[in-house]
Amino acid sequence: MSAGPIRLSREARTALRPATAARITGGFWAARRRANAEVSVAQGPDRLERAGNLANLRAAAGAAPEESGFRGDFPFQDSDVHKWLEAASWQLADGGEGPAEEELSRQVERLAGLVAAAQAEDGYLQTYYQLGPGARRWADPHWGHELYCAGHLLQAAVAHHRATGRDGLLDVAVRYADLIDATFGPGKDETVCGHPEIETALVELYRETGERRYLELAGYFVDRRGRGSLGDGPPEGSPGPRPGAPYWQDHVPVREATAVAGHAVRQLYLLTGAADVAAETGDEGLRDALVRLWEDMAATKTYLTGGVGSRHELESFGDAYELPPDRAYAETCAAIAAIHFGWRMALLTGEARYSDLVERTLFNGFASGVSIDGERWLYVNPLRVRHDDENRKDDENRKDDENRKDAFGDRSAHRTPWFRCACCPPNVMRLLASLPHYMASGDAEGLQLHQYASGSYEAGGGAVRVGTGYPW
Repeated sequence: MSAGPIRLSREARTALRPATAARITGGFWAARRRANAEVSVAQGPDRLERAGNLANLRAAAGAAPEESGFRGDFPFQDSDVHKWLEAASWQLADGGEGPAEEELSRQVERLAGLVAAAQAEDGYLQTYYQLGPGARRWADPHWGHELYCAGHLLQAAVAHHRATGRDGLLDVAVRYADLIDATFGPGKDETVCGHPEIETALVELYRETGERRYLELAGYFVDRRGRGSLGDGPPEGSPGPRPGAPYWQDHVPVREATAVAGHAVRQLYLLTGAADVAAETGDEGLRDALVRLWEDMAATKTYLTGGVGSRHELESFGDAYELPPDRAYAETCAAIAAIHFGWRMALLTGEARYSDLVERTLFNGFASGVSIDGERWLYVNPLRVRHDDENRKDDENRKDDENRKDAFGDRSAHRTPWFRCACCPPNVMRLLASLPHYMASGDAEGLQLHQYASGSYEAGGGAVRVGTGYPW
């Protein structure tokens, strides 16, 4: 692929830049990516249809009166469609030819068309709030996930534009981003979304369009965190628990934080967006904070596998060195978020330690999240699963504890074909589809390889072919 999830602007102030062309041609990751393309991504539209995600888009578009109600348990289910669109677009960017690629392209355009048709006249797009009786836009920043879903839409649109050259989905994203910019910011709505994601997406939309307002809004959202706009949680009587400010990443400003805390995915998505802002602005204070927080995570809150987020309760980071093996939560999405954050820090600083941890996480904390055949998924990744009679009671206690704290109810240490909260499967799909992007970089001195994977890479004015049996 010649394009990937990060395309730095000319003005970006980073030590390294992603490869200008990258292709994985053999070995461990080629096999995993093949299963992803032929099975996981290919099955995506059917999974989304059966889960009701696509019916929601049709209903919001008014195309299917019999599907007028919202289907699903969570307001953020549109994000699963957006992540699949991003994954499928990166797969198309791989440049394959044949019937499978033609079918994938057809499905991408079909689902992109559904998304475009569902968009409201003013640019708003989240089917839960378009269809739900009595639902009000922007009224639930804690659990509504509106900016989170918007962020995944923006990333899907950027991927689609880079892979196909078509403007349709990008136009949808720009209209929504303009609405968000008109709604949020100083002197407007000054709350932040309970789930970070919009920050990194706005920076990438800036890189794709050149519209600096998006970069400035991303910087605003990063610096607005920790100012108490979310408080301890939603008002009494609102749906969902009140887990406290650290869960929402609203307990301390990013620049002042000394330790990673709260919901692991939220924390790392926020830091990923902050790294993108720092890359484009050259903000040294923000960069120093990111280095400090990465060091805290890597030294005290990361499993040997690279997994992060040890607590089942609130899917959160625990205390320093709180890393129980058989009780590990280590959500697959948290491993993905750690990889996104680490890769940006490698580019920002030029230091190999970030890519070292990315490597460990890719092979262990991430690869475990999907079966070899690409059919089944793990939400949580414990380091030990007990099955024998001697430990059966302990296993039952663990499962009871999980179910008591897990509102989603379908997470376990056994792979499953899909989830009611299906954030992990399309997240795995989009990382595997874009994986060549994470292999190499370049600077004025030449090309750097960050991972061992057979393939061809171009960066820094040079090109290499790599052949390796790694990790075997």
